[in-house]
Amino acid sequence: MVAIGRCAGIVLLVLLAACGRLPNTAVPDSMAERHYGAANAATPIATLIKQHDIKPLDPGAGLPLLDQAERALRRTDAAGRHAGVTYSLSKDNALDAGWLVQTPMLWSHSAADLPFYPLDCAGCFPDVSLPTCRSNADCANGGTCRTLASTATRPGEAGRQVCVGHSDALLDRIHGLITQARRTVDIALLQPPPDGRFVAALRNAVTTLGRSGRSVQVRVVVGHYPPAGVEPGPLLTALARNLAGLPSARVTLQVAVLRSCAGESGCDSFSWNHAKIVAVDRRAALVGGHNMWTRDYLLDHPVHDLSMQARGPAAASAARFIDALWQFACDSTGRSNAVSVLGLPAGQAQPTSSCLQMPAPPPSASAGNVPILAVGRLASGITTDFANQSDLARDLLLGAARRSIRIVQQDLAFTLGRADPLYPESTLERLADFLLSDRGDLQIVLSDPTAVGNSGSSYGNGVSLDSVAHKIRQVARARTSMPDPMLDALLCRRLHLAQLRFGPDATWPDKRPIGSHTKFWMVDDHIFYIGSDNFYPVDLQEFGYIVDSPAAAAEILRTFWTPLWRWSRLSAVSGADAPRCALNTTSRQN
Repeated sequence: MVAIGRCAGIVLLVLLAACGRLPNTAVPDSMAERHYGAANAATPIATLIKQHDIKPLDPGAGLPLLDQAERALRRTDAAGRHAGVTYSLSKDNALDAGWLVQTPMLWSHSAADLPFYPLDCAGCFPDVSLPTCRSNADCANGGTCRTLASTATRPGEAGRQVCVGHSDALLDRIHGLITQARRTVDIALLQPPPDGRFVAALRNAVTTLGRSGRSVQVRVVVGHYPPAGVEPGPLLTALARNLAGLPSARVTLQVAVLRSCAGESGCDSFSWNHAKIVAVDRRAALVGGHNMWTRDYLLDHPVHDLSMQARGPAAASAARFIDALWQFACDSTGRSNAVSVLGLPAGQAQPTSSCLQMPAPPPSASAGNVPILAVGRLASGITTDFANQSDLARDLLLGAARRSIRIVQQDLAFTLGRADPLYPESTLERLADFLLSDRGDLQIVLSDPTAVGNSGSSYGNGVSLDSVAHKIRQVARARTSMPDPMLDALLCRRLHLAQLRFGPDATWPDKRPIGSHTKFWMVDDHIFYIGSDNFYPVDLQEFGYIVDSPAAAAEILRTFWTPLWRWSRLSAVSGADAPRCALNTTSRQN
């Protein structure tokens, strides 16, 4: 979900369990009749499909599936208020070399074979806390000596040579994208704000922009949650640290922290931003699951995650989604204790607590020929309309599968603070229908249910693979008259359910569980999603890309899915790779 710190998270999740409406994917089709009425932010997906007479997508219709999906999404937004924000189809994008970002990329390695450098590194290069070096021989712990561009603070500067660990190269991805900016940088993140090496990379990128003399607006929006929350001041100060000594700097900084809904009157849910976006000039964007948390991503026991970088109109879609978050933040400033904004105009020393005017956005530019359906959800508090088009898009495209569905998620169930697990019912119905068609295999890889990051953040909701298998069977049972033995045999053959492994080891060397934060699904090996949206239902703001590209899909299969499944299948509880099928006795349990 949101990888909340354990103590604060338990308090919040109890509140989530006790108050507010269910997220709209958690309502099964059988309950859709109860929710008829004018569509709004809480309308369940099953109800929406019935009310708008949305038909299943047809792979044989001659119209690409993304076009069909976009037409269906438009039917849920008759006034077009959320077009370009929570749904936008563009066909002229580019995926440049290195577009797929996965960390840690250590497939087939032993869990003990993990090069990393702790933050308390004596004599290390400041801020990034990495040892300086001249060659690999200077790097202990199996690291690599390389020039890290994110240590540079001047345009054209190469950076320092330092020893890098398993995923420190991610810093250069972020730094390099931001330093390309000519007009705008838009970043959306989740609490806590970037720390350690990540905040150093961001600050150095801002400093490089300052030294360039270009007039650039940098906006960062952080979703924060109760009970503690965060303030924008420390992050603004950290990013602006080196600008004061640059008289030619023309960089404007803005930081907002927001929670759109906290169970208050008229907003009976809990909602905040969970999207992870870095968008530059509305021409390039990094989108996916990566949080900028040094302890959880760059040190020992790293969580696995996936993001992607696109160039073209899809990047403008990501920026427009952030615009919607900023519009809410600016409208709420001074009226909500859950929203706070600070801005630092170029050349100023003191921040202001009001939103600063943004320059007119540059026109969207064609970059290639890759179709991308950008999808998001605005959840609760930002609008009373239904604006969770990413949920509907997922169900429609999963429902169009004919040969295979591959899924990698943290969890399918949300259970912390609840006595009963909460599942994405409408999505499970689509998966069950695919299994019952007996046309192909459904492969699902989840995080260890007890995984916890170095920060104390949870990467598992405590639901076992066996429990997930039983839930899928329960949904399938309600959708077929097939006898129990036949159903169990079908599911044991077609459902492949496993826990993430990246090599031969089931845990880290100290027996800590391995965690996954990836949000990925793929249909028929050519359409796939990468973004921030978990399958399990929680009512947060999310954003991601659905891509239809055989070439890109082939790259994901080769560099991500194939090695992932090679090792993860060792933990399978159903399917051909499982030593036993968890569903063999289900007919007696349900």
